[in-house]
Amino acid sequence: MLKTVNVPPHFEAIFANAEEVVGKYFSDIKYTPTKGVITIDNDRYILMRGESIFFNLKESLNDQFGEEVTNKFLYELAKTIGKSDAVKFAEKMNLKDPIQKLSAGPVHFSHAGWGFVNIFPESSPTPDENYFLLYEHPNTFESELTIKYSKKVTKPVCVFSAGYSAGWSSHSFNLELDAKEISCVAKGDPTCLFIMSPANMIDRRIEEYLKKIVTGQVPGKF
Repeated sequence: MLKTVNVPPHFEAIFANAEEVVGKYFSDIKYTPTKGVITIDNDRYILMRGESIFFNLKESLNDQFGEEVTNKFLYELAKTIGKSDAVKFAEKMNLKDPIQKLSAGPVHFSHAGWGFVNIFPESSPTPDENYFLLYEHPNTFESELTIKYSKKVTKPVCVFSAGYSAGWSSHSFNLELDAKEISCVAKGDPTCLFIMSPANMIDRRIEEYLKKIVTGQVPGKF
């Protein structure tokens, strides 16, 4: 049984293998504070407080450039990091198939403390313009901190989480993918729900899915 991710039954075997391999990777962690070094499986890591990134950095950038520019910057930053991590794990695990490459992403996402991933059965991750991923993060560091400090928001806040997922998947499928959060617990919704699709089709995919909720074709997630 999967422990670090939830996926539709037909993906479970692939994600189980990723869970085992990525779990072993994170088990080889060494703290060497006398040298200021943390390594995981000989890869150099750094620890950063989520609050420092999400509140302090974000608020400082908001003051200088405005919320729209700041969110775009943070999203692209996270997307770049996601792509880089995907390249590393594909090489380390010798992964060639797009679904196999994707499978390591949510598991790594969970181990690294970004949040848990639940991929819904409506998803159809194919290496073409029909790519569609519907997923939720029940506990992103962004939404959790927003609630913890009683920040009042009217828009989804999980920009880093969306960007990282989009970056990992973009590399995995050799497509330019984007992800958008369409509901967020930080603003009172029951879940942080995301849609991912080719970048030039993301708004259309969101509109189509929201219409399906209204017409009862799929269960409402918020």
